[in-house]
Amino acid sequence: MYTITGASRVDFTAYAPMHAFKGWTVRDLTGHIEVDFENQTIKEFSAVASTLAFETADAERTQAMKDYFHFAKHPQASFQMTECRQFQRSGERGLQATVAGALELSGVRRLVPIVCAIQNKENDLHMQLRLKWSFNAYGLKAPRLLFLTVRDIVDIQGNLHFTQSH
Repeated sequence: MYTITGASRVDFTAYAPMHAFKGWTVRDLTGHIEVDFENQTIKEFSAVASTLAFETADAERTQAMKDYFHFAKHPQASFQMTECRQFQRSGERGLQATVAGALELSGVRRLVPIVCAIQNKENDLHMQLRLKWSFNAYGLKAPRLLFLTVRDIVDIQGNLHFTQSH
């Protein structure tokens, strides 16, 4: 079993005509993963992020995001894997996987696929992950920022670092 470390980061990008809105979180990420390299599967994977730690480069935009998603009422976002769909070796110490699971944000849970690449480095694992998030799937109308309407799909990328639990 491996536990997420403080060296982890999650980035998200929302798109509007001729503009991208970028945000991230580098604080208050927790979770764990259990990988069975021998049998080529991920047995368990979960992560929790404090939504109050989500940031953008602009303080007003950060506050607008927190208000729009009601983060004070829903201070955590979480992912709980339900299935490892694909798993294959990639190089000597790496693997590629697609997992599915429940992503909860603002009190709404939806099943999402996550594509990830994992590098095994001594007692650590490094995971690069990608997923698409949809306002519509969560019953939300995409917000307007200034005069720009944000598109439905938001790209999320994570760079998670795990250390072996004892």
